[in-house]
Amino acid sequence: MTIDLYQTSGRPPCRTVHMLAKLLGVQVNLKGLDLSGKEHHKPEFVKLNPFKKVPTLVDDGFAVYESNAILYYLINKYAPDSPLYPKCPKARAKIDRVLATITSNIQPHYFGFFRPRFYDLKKPSAEELAKFEENVLRGFEHLVGDGQYAVGDSLTLADIALVVYLSTPLELKFASPEDFPTLAAYYNRIKQELQCFEEVNRPGLDLMIKRIEHLT
Repeated sequence: MTIDLYQTSGRPPCRTVHMLAKLLGVQVNLKGLDLSGKEHHKPEFVKLNPFKKVPTLVDDGFAVYESNAILYYLINKYAPDSPLYPKCPKARAKIDRVLATITSNIQPHYFGFFRPRFYDLKKPSAEELAKFEENVLRGFEHLVGDGQYAVGDSLTLADIALVVYLSTPLELKFASPEDFPTLAAYYNRIKQELQCFEEVNRPGLDLMIKRIEHLT
């Protein structure tokens, strides 16, 4: 059985899927795509995902795309009893709500802010930073809440997604711990609990850190 994960390490949804696979002990073959080179537009990839997006998972010929769908697929197939996605309907609804809010409400603003940084190498204006704080960071504050974890009393899929998304603005200094102490404390706490965090997340972060050294 072969499981291929088409991805690019710079994108949080890809890192979230990779991290869950690692936590579940599911071995995946990472298939890096050069998005700037339009590799995701090649016919062989479009057959797998007609929407030309990463991440895309192919499990023994079965293609799954959309990061949340991949997370659910991995849990349901390989670890249906995992505490990362509890059986309780209310707990699941809360986790689903976090994941859906990230992808539907926060992610468009998130990528809208970072895309000019990494592709055009442009420093953000004061107005762009203000909008990022309002539409992204304040949204994350709401999802993180004031507890040890985003949902319930233990680590869940919600925390895995949140900590990966938060790593980019916090590590790249677009969110200061002084201005966002709740996010910084949550990030440091959750990443320490995830033993594979640095292994999975660091390559993509380092790639982005190197890129922003050249912002003008």
